[in-house]
Amino acid sequence: MNKNLPTFKLLSYSLFAIPLAILGLPLYIYLPTFYTKDIGIDIALVGVVIFVARIIDVFTDPIIGRLSDRYFKRYIFIIIGSILILFSFYFLTHPIKNVNALYLLFFSILVYTGWSFITIAYFSLSAEISYDKNHTNLLASSREFFTIIAIVLALFLPYYFNISKDEYKSLLLMWDLVLFSLPILLLLLIIGTKNTKKINTNISIKESLVFLKDNSYRFKRLFFAFFINNVANAIPSTLFILFVTNVIDKKDSIGLLLLVYFLSGVLALPFWYIISKKFGKKNSWVYSIILASTVFLYVPFLSQGDFTAFLIVCIFSGFSLGADMFLPSSIQADIAQEFTNENSQFTGVLFSFWAMLTKLAFATAVGVSFVILGLFGFDENPQSQTSQIVLSSLYGILPIALKIIAVINILKSKHLKY
Repeated sequence: MNKNLPTFKLLSYSLFAIPLAILGLPLYIYLPTFYTKDIGIDIALVGVVIFVARIIDVFTDPIIGRLSDRYFKRYIFIIIGSILILFSFYFLTHPIKNVNALYLLFFSILVYTGWSFITIAYFSLSAEISYDKNHTNLLASSREFFTIIAIVLALFLPYYFNISKDEYKSLLLMWDLVLFSLPILLLLLIIGTKNTKKINTNISIKESLVFLKDNSYRFKRLFFAFFINNVANAIPSTLFILFVTNVIDKKDSIGLLLLVYFLSGVLALPFWYIISKKFGKKNSWVYSIILASTVFLYVPFLSQGDFTAFLIVCIFSGFSLGADMFLPSSIQADIAQEFTNENSQFTGVLFSFWAMLTKLAFATAVGVSFVILGLFGFDENPQSQTSQIVLSSLYGILPIALKIIAVINILKSKHLKY
């Protein structure tokens, strides 16, 4: 480790990823299915609600990013976001009686807004803690390492407490973990990175948009590739429980399969870090996408009882997860630093746009996949031949097609030299 990046600063920054990862697991995987299967809201309606909530949230990101750059320290936004998340996540995991789609919409908007306040400021810190690109790579990989560690922990604990087969009890456990870890690690983050200097700027939101437009030739393909690849990742994440339950027919193994998937990502992180230093971040990201796409070629041919084959898919696709998580964010930090100078900086704006793309990708994945399943009558008969074909196609074929598009755009990004 470079002596100019103290271990305590690195850890205090990276450890804050733990509560965010624990929170992200139910938001991306459990909640959509929970409100469909347990609460009883129509699957297509859940897809529309989450899509609308995400779209509303998307339009707030540039404002939050600009305010974060211009007026307040990053920590103020992280604190505000933490309060919003604790409030809204409680009500999402403790739904009232006779809950409806409006309830889900309201608290989804709140939790996504809180998520924006935290993540835009938190990710912006990585570009301000150090201006050495090797340090930003280390910060990003360390952050994603603890992200995956937290996910693995969140998947293991339901087994430890013998509640892995009960999705609702698992959700409540996630709430307890977030409630306990978020305040403590937020305090550690503030203490450990308190000397980080943010350059204040009087640049307006309009000027920020002009900046993005004038420099779009440098990263528009990256934006598009990042979005498309995130959609490709979000679709199987959203449909994972439904696929394992209705196609593989191994509902009791959902937690185990997720654990294996993310554990593979943890073990692969050092490998992808070394590969990125040798071949570059751009090329390494492409390699990981190709690996995931190759493995997913086998998914459409899986059916009831193919547990071992799907387990192998989870291992190898999980192996590509490490690179797919930390390399794009490390590239983003490099780009943000490239546009930083003594008089102004656009770190928050750039990270807010990447946050927009992430949320839009998830909204697209949930909206498209759940609505298509609803149109083909998945709610009424999930075991029908039509439902099985549609679910398998959405889970296995569509992500491959999207990842091919992402790779093409990454390779054509002439200005993406990292």
